[in-house]
Amino acid sequence: MKSVHNNIKKWVLSLLIPITILATDLGFRFEIVKGLELNQLLFYFASILFSLLLYGFFLISLLNLYRIKPIYEFLVIIISAFYTIALIGSYGYFQYSGIMPNFFVFSFIFQEPYNSWTLFRAGLSFVSILFFVIVFFVFYYSLRSTTRREKFRFFKWTYPAVTLSVILLNLFFHNNSRFNDQIFVADTNSVVFINRNVYNLLTGDRLGSAGLQSRNKPKLETLANKTKVNVLLIVAESLRRKSMSLYGYNRDTTPYLSRCFSSASKGDKILFKNSFSNSSSTLISVPSILSGISPEQPVSLTHSSPLFWEYGKAVNLSTFFISSHSFRWNNFEGFFKNAGIDYLWNKETSGNSTFNDIGIDDRKTVKEFKRHVSLLKKEGNSFAGVLHFNTNHFPYFIPKEYEFLPVGKDILAPYDNSVRYLDSLLEDVFEFLEKENLKENTLVIFTSDHGETIFEHGYIGHVESNHIETVSIPMFFYIPKSLRSQTRDQILKINQDRNVENIDIIPTIIDFLGIRERKDIAPYQAKLEGRSLLTKIPTDRKIFIANNNETSLYRVGLSFIYKNLHYMLRLNKTSPTEELFEYTNDGNETENLWPKLSEAKRKEYRILLKDCNLCSDLYSTADISL
Repeated sequence: MKSVHNNIKKWVLSLLIPITILATDLGFRFEIVKGLELNQLLFYFASILFSLLLYGFFLISLLNLYRIKPIYEFLVIIISAFYTIALIGSYGYFQYSGIMPNFFVFSFIFQEPYNSWTLFRAGLSFVSILFFVIVFFVFYYSLRSTTRREKFRFFKWTYPAVTLSVILLNLFFHNNSRFNDQIFVADTNSVVFINRNVYNLLTGDRLGSAGLQSRNKPKLETLANKTKVNVLLIVAESLRRKSMSLYGYNRDTTPYLSRCFSSASKGDKILFKNSFSNSSSTLISVPSILSGISPEQPVSLTHSSPLFWEYGKAVNLSTFFISSHSFRWNNFEGFFKNAGIDYLWNKETSGNSTFNDIGIDDRKTVKEFKRHVSLLKKEGNSFAGVLHFNTNHFPYFIPKEYEFLPVGKDILAPYDNSVRYLDSLLEDVFEFLEKENLKENTLVIFTSDHGETIFEHGYIGHVESNHIETVSIPMFFYIPKSLRSQTRDQILKINQDRNVENIDIIPTIIDFLGIRERKDIAPYQAKLEGRSLLTKIPTDRKIFIANNNETSLYRVGLSFIYKNLHYMLRLNKTSPTEELFEYTNDGNETENLWPKLSEAKRKEYRILLKDCNLCSDLYSTADISL
């Protein structure tokens, strides 16, 4: 009887980890697993097989190393930690966001360890730490009890056969991970995407994504006479409309801007109430803002069209790009290298240390902006410049003295504080322009690259979500008297209530500069899908949004804004889903209207994207016909 008991104990301990992983997976994802198609089920069972083989590889390795105590003990700890983190991390993330960690989650950990640690630390509690410790020690006890026996018989060919099987399956998953990342069990999922990121780091591969490349410099002529008007484009990072009192938020997060626009009757300040980003990925959105090229257009256009500064150079303006960001990220440095920028200042060139995310303290950026613009004024040079902030990016670090809400249990406080801090930075910029008598001849355009989700829809951040809070952005103009007219004022007033997007900025600047009809400008202007906001925007306009193209392969899907509706095709789930929200009345997008629609009505919405090549590709991925 005792021997039977010991045998049962031995088998339970030896299979505890794989059984725990499979049981947890089915506990969390049983309904999803039930709905898998045949080919998906094959991948699922292959991931279970890999999980068992990997565990077998670890067991045999530990048995072989049992006599070398220091190495044995170290590996038991490491393997126990791996399984604990894979289990709790994967299903904790699934519980929180509705998806398993994918390539881009692991990529974020690799590329931004500081932010990853901050996010991890923010989620720690006594209960979570206690649970982690318990699971770790259970796994540790299981591994140690199973492998501490010196006499353990297995065939000589077992170890090489298991090792070869693990390698071959790993290679198989490596080449088939892009469209199956929501199918694997936790430990397989972790190994596949850690390996994929390591491979990318070693080879420079981007999972099939081109990333930002060096540009082909467009050919624009330069006027002999300098334009007297300045153009200042201010771009915020991850600033959402929803959290600004300027747009009706119940917390006083934008006191300065609210004061400014309360006295905007003169027509010099234009606030767009329904402005949107065309991507919740910075990698797509920032180049789109600066080129006017939509993510649905060929990526080659992004790399061959003029950027903001080149239009400035076309009218003989001095140009600058003053940014808080690191330009080593995703080859921003190479992309902007030949963009006609006379003065480039960023994290690397400034020599300043990291303050928030991968950027520097925005106060230093404003200081550099004021120094450089003062120098341009002294030299008699008008300018076209970009001022690029970083404050509103996760983890929303700001100087302590600027906190107006206590950070604690209030999950919105860190972000709201960052919005208030940005408001003070903008006040500093505008007061400087006024003090230097530059407001009277400076067009100021303000926008954000995208918004942010803060625990809405079970998510924090922006990349993996196209919900309304991640694509609704602020946009406003300050227009000096020299650029205004009665007709322009009337059109802009109408467009304040229309759906506009950040790729409208370049066509609008072209019109403000009066260069639309120039022979060297016209061919590029004709390719822009954005619309000049100095022309009437139609009420039935479609605004296309995607994080998926050759530049950025975040497997999120697509969405579009049409009148008062927001449609989404989500690809970052095991089974693609379609959703429809009436976002004007349902501001938090809590009621999905799609299940209630007839198939004929659904086709009406899909057909709105019939001319979009990228959309066809994404729909074919979802096995949905346009």
